[in-house]
Amino acid sequence: MSGVLAGFFIVWAMIAVGWVVGRTGVLGPHGRYVLNRSTFFIASPALVLVGLLESDVAEVLSLPMAVAGISGLATGAIVILAVRLFTQRRGADLVMTAISGSVVNGANMGFPIALYVLGDISHALPVILFQQAVYTPLYLFVLHRITEKDSSGPAGVLRSIIANPTIIASAVGLLLVLAGVKIPAVALEPIHSLADMAIPAMLLAYGLSLYGSRPLAKDDGYRGLIAVASGSKLLLMPVIALGVGLLLGMRGASLYEVVVMAALPTAQNVYVAAARYRASENLARDTVLITTIGTVLVLLAISAVLGA
Repeated sequence: MSGVLAGFFIVWAMIAVGWVVGRTGVLGPHGRYVLNRSTFFIASPALVLVGLLESDVAEVLSLPMAVAGISGLATGAIVILAVRLFTQRRGADLVMTAISGSVVNGANMGFPIALYVLGDISHALPVILFQQAVYTPLYLFVLHRITEKDSSGPAGVLRSIIANPTIIASAVGLLLVLAGVKIPAVALEPIHSLADMAIPAMLLAYGLSLYGSRPLAKDDGYRGLIAVASGSKLLLMPVIALGVGLLLGMRGASLYEVVVMAALPTAQNVYVAAARYRASENLARDTVLITTIGTVLVLLAISAVLGA
């Protein structure tokens, strides 16, 4: 239990700093806007590139990454299907519900949870690699396509890719890793410095967004979708990860590890993407809040059932 709480303390402390910054107004009226865009266009691509360049082919092609990929994509697909069948929500609301319910907080929650609960930060790498190399570029591409007016046709597809530096960073990183290219450490230092800014900036921007907000406000009209996204993230995705892990022959500690990683809360970069495209921001913000609180109980339950 102490390991779970230690991991969450780091996140909540930084979010609290962001809230204080918002309350005091030290960054001015555009502080959240600048932080979000700095993270989206500069720090996040650097984080993706560094993460991929410091991995190897064995990590990219590992069973835990397969579980992370299948459980994430399957959860997102199920959410899309359910929302389309049972509601009239389409467009950004539909996509953001699926993303919020299937993108885990692998970086700033994954590492501390992997260290304090599983005993080794390497257990967070497969889910982080999947999201950096595949899922983040994919959902950013989709968001651009549904929110930007210039996104139709082949030229629009090209613009969607060029407009997302994370997609470019992911493609470059994957190509270099699969080709076995090693970049000199000194050349990576500036990228490392920018990457180090990503997670604190995301958490500060999220804390800023909470100041003056009313989570789960009825007027937003998102309560039902937040419930769907939160339930999918906290319950459906870990169950799918458990099933996929069993089918792939994983047992004991290895199975426990992939289920724990699948149960992490919704990532703050989902909110950053929502803010960038002005797509259902309050839906993303409140799902991050609910899942970051609820995941504590889910992880404790998983630890009690599978941890032994």
